[in-house]
Amino acid sequence: MKEIEIKIIEIDRKKVEDSLATLGAAKTFDGDVETWFFDFQDDTITRARNLLRLRKIGDETVLTFKKFVESHSAKIRNEYEVSISDFETMCLILESIGLVSTWRMEKHRTSYTLKSGVEVDIDKYAGEYSHIPELLEIEGKDIEVIHLHAKLLGFQPEECRSWTTFDLIDYYSGKKTGT
Repeated sequence: MKEIEIKIIEIDRKKVEDSLATLGAAKTFDGDVETWFFDFQDDTITRARNLLRLRKIGDETVLTFKKFVESHSAKIRNEYEVSISDFETMCLILESIGLVSTWRMEKHRTSYTLKSGVEVDIDKYAGEYSHIPELLEIEGKDIEVIHLHAKLLGFQPEECRSWTTFDLIDYYSGKKTGT
């Protein structure tokens, strides 16, 4: 599956939620997300600008591989996901085949789906990254649809960033973190 998304930083949550309500968005998730990133010791995955992530979303666990696709207007990845029954056992499997956990983070996510199929997430990072202001992610079938929905939510195309999570962390932390 192709993932096409943008981030909008430093949002006013109340305004966004009011706009989502006006658009008839359905809330699909409101809870904590724990994410672990994995790579080989030599950073093979990161150097290719790809990503291997194990994520606990509420009661669900998902293993995701994201393959980099060049784009400046949106973050585009070929995304492959599978549901996992046991987070801890999956960590042990990944470590047993030579992967190491390179990064861990937690956030609170509120997710919405619009009638058009566009998905909107409001994220607030916790712990080490709690200094990052709330942000919006908009995911859709193409950049035009994403920009249209950003505008419906009160944002302009120039506010839409094609950032990865690591770009976001770099922006607010002044660190160079990875892909």
